[in-house]
Amino acid sequence: MEEEVKEQIWKIFMIASFLFVTIFFILPYLVQISTFFHERAHQKALDKYGIENSYKVNLLETIHNFYNPNVQKLGVTRFDLNKYEQLDKYKKAEVNIAGIVSDLRFLFLIGIYLSFVNIYLFYKIRFKKEYNVKWILAIDWVLFMWLLALIQITVANITYSSGDVYQLVRFIP
Repeated sequence: MEEEVKEQIWKIFMIASFLFVTIFFILPYLVQISTFFHERAHQKALDKYGIENSYKVNLLETIHNFYNPNVQKLGVTRFDLNKYEQLDKYKKAEVNIAGIVSDLRFLFLIGIYLSFVNIYLFYKIRFKKEYNVKWILAIDWVLFMWLLALIQITVANITYSSGDVYQLVRFIP
């Protein structure tokens, strides 16, 4: 009886540890990957029009910035604002919307991977009758959390006052 209780406590500890590590350490870096590609899309559009730009990532502060409610963004592309203002409204729109398009691609890909993982999970349980699916559930959890975080970030980027859409409206004459 006592051995069974210890085993159950160990299982609870392992699950709690996994959830803690994925939420507080892995998820911020996954979102940082999405942010990198978001900013890279802005950079490619700026490069297309010959506007000098830069993006710096600080991997040491990723976790702190991810959970800091006062942080406006996890990544920002710096560029020559004067040259940007000289672009016509369609080119400005291309530069600003490029990041959102990148986010939507990530949302689509994560959704596809999540679907495949769940189809595989269904296959393992329904047809193979294998019930040891810890790793599949772990991948499912991580993808789902990344999807939720990216949805929230994309919505904020579209609606927030310092997001890409607001900045586009602000700079279109």
